[in-house]
Amino acid sequence: MLTTVLLLPLAAAILILFMDGQKVAAIQRTATIAVLLTFLGSLVLLFGYDASDPGMQYVNSFHWVPLLHIQFMVGVDGISLWMVVLTAFLSIMAVRFSAGQTQNPKYYLALILILETGMLGVFVALDLILFYVFWEVMLIPTYFLIGLWGEGRRVYATTKFVIFTLVGSLLMLIGMIWITVLHYTATHELTFNIQELVHTAVPHDLEWILFLFFFLAFAIKVPIFPFHSWLPHAYVSCPIPVLILVTGAMSKTGAYGLIRFCLPLFPDFIQQWGTWIGAAAVGGIIYGAWIAIAQKDLKSLVAYSSISHLGFVALGIFAVNGNGVEGSVLQMVNHGIIASALFIIVGIIERRLGTRNLDEFSGLKKSMPILYGMFMLVTLAALGMPGLNGFVGEFLILVGVWTSAVQKDMAVLFVLGAGLTIVFASIYMLFMFQGSMQDKGKNLPQGLKDVNETEAGLLVPACILILFIGLYPKPFIDTMSASVDKLLQIEKTVHVPSQGGGGH
Repeated sequence: MLTTVLLLPLAAAILILFMDGQKVAAIQRTATIAVLLTFLGSLVLLFGYDASDPGMQYVNSFHWVPLLHIQFMVGVDGISLWMVVLTAFLSIMAVRFSAGQTQNPKYYLALILILETGMLGVFVALDLILFYVFWEVMLIPTYFLIGLWGEGRRVYATTKFVIFTLVGSLLMLIGMIWITVLHYTATHELTFNIQELVHTAVPHDLEWILFLFFFLAFAIKVPIFPFHSWLPHAYVSCPIPVLILVTGAMSKTGAYGLIRFCLPLFPDFIQQWGTWIGAAAVGGIIYGAWIAIAQKDLKSLVAYSSISHLGFVALGIFAVNGNGVEGSVLQMVNHGIIASALFIIVGIIERRLGTRNLDEFSGLKKSMPILYGMFMLVTLAALGMPGLNGFVGEFLILVGVWTSAVQKDMAVLFVLGAGLTIVFASIYMLFMFQGSMQDKGKNLPQGLKDVNETEAGLLVPACILILFIGLYPKPFIDTMSASVDKLLQIEKTVHVPSQGGGGH
C-alpha cells in the first residue's frame, strides 16, 4: 500500500502526458482521481498503523543497485506518517484549485503530480540514495512550475530557489557519502540503510563539519533564518496551487530532515551548539513577523508569516525533548493546513478583484459572508488562539524549550522572544483580516460573488481540521509519541576508529 501511495501520482502524471492536451476536462478528472486515491491510501495507512510500535511499519524493499547495496526501501513511523497524510491532503487542494488553468493544463497538472511523488518519497525513503533522489525530484517540477506559470519576477525567483537548493543538496550528498564511508570503516559493511547508519558514532573532530553539511541542506529548505532569502521571491512568484504544496509540504521536508538525520546523528554537537541554533530560529520568528507587519500584498504577508511560523518548528526540534519535537511535528501539520488555507483565500480574493494589494480594496464582509467566516477562523488559528490547532503546536514547543536541557541557558529568553512574536502575529493577521474584510467597502465590483462549491470544498475541510486538532489533539500526539521517544534515544553502537584528523 505504501509503495502504491508513493507511485500512484507519478503513474497518473505519465498517463496525463500521453493524453490529448485539448481534453482539459479529462486531464483534470484524471489528476483529481489520482490525488483522491492517494489520499484514501494514506488514510488506510493511518488507520492501520500501530501507534505502540515505534519502529518503521509498512516496510517494502528490493535491491535497486545490488553492486553498491542501494535499495528501494520505504517505510513510515509515527513522524513520517503524518507528513504523508498531510502531503496527500494538500495535493487534493492544489489539483482542485488548479481547475480553470488555461495555459498548458496538461503539463501543469503532470508536474504537480510529479512534485507530490517527490515529496512523498522524501518522507518514506529509508535508503540514503533513494532519499537523495526524491529530494532532487522535488526540485525539477518546482523549477518549471514557478518559471513557466509564475508571475512577476518568476525567472529570478525560480533561479534563486534552484541555486540555494542545489548548494544545500550538494553538501548533503557529500555528508551522506561521508557517513556511509565512516560506517563502512567501522563495520566493513557497505550500506545506505538510514536505520543502520544513524547508529554510527561520528568522530568528534568530524562531527561539526558533517552536521553543517546536513544542516545547511535542510535549513535552506525550511527555511531557517538567515537562509530564507529565496522564500519571499519564490512564494510571491509561485502560482497559488503550487504554493499550497511548496509552503504546506515541501518546507516540511527540510524540518523532517532535521529530525530524521541531524538529531540522531549528531547528538553531542547539538548538545553543545543547540543554543545557537535556537537563537537563529528565534531570530527568524521575530524577523518574519516584523517584516510581515509592513506588507500590503496579501501573498507577501503570508509568505513572511511562514518564515516566522517555521521558525517555531525549528526551535522545537532543537529543544531535543519529547514535547519540543512532538510540538514541531504537530506544528508542521498545523502550518500546512493554515498556510494553505490562507493562500487559497488570497487566491479567491485575487480572482474576484484582480488584485491582492490592501490599498486597492476593502470591506468584503457584506459581499462574501461565507469567506468572511472561514477567513476569521483561519486567522485566529494562525495567531494561536486557544481551542484552535495553531495554539496546540506552539504551546508544546514552548513547553519543550522551557524544559530543554540543550537550550536551558537561554530558555527564558527564547520563550519570551517566541511569545512576543505571537503579539506580532496578532498585528499582521488582524491587519490583513480587518483591512480586507471589515473596513468600509472600497473598489468592489458590482455583483461580487461569494465562494463557489469548489472553493468551499477546499476551505471547509481545512476549517474542520483546524477545530478538530485544536480541541482534540490527542490522536495526533499519540501516533507520533513512541517514534519520537525512540528517535531521541538512539544508541551509538557503531564506533569509528580514530583516523587522525579525518581519515582518507
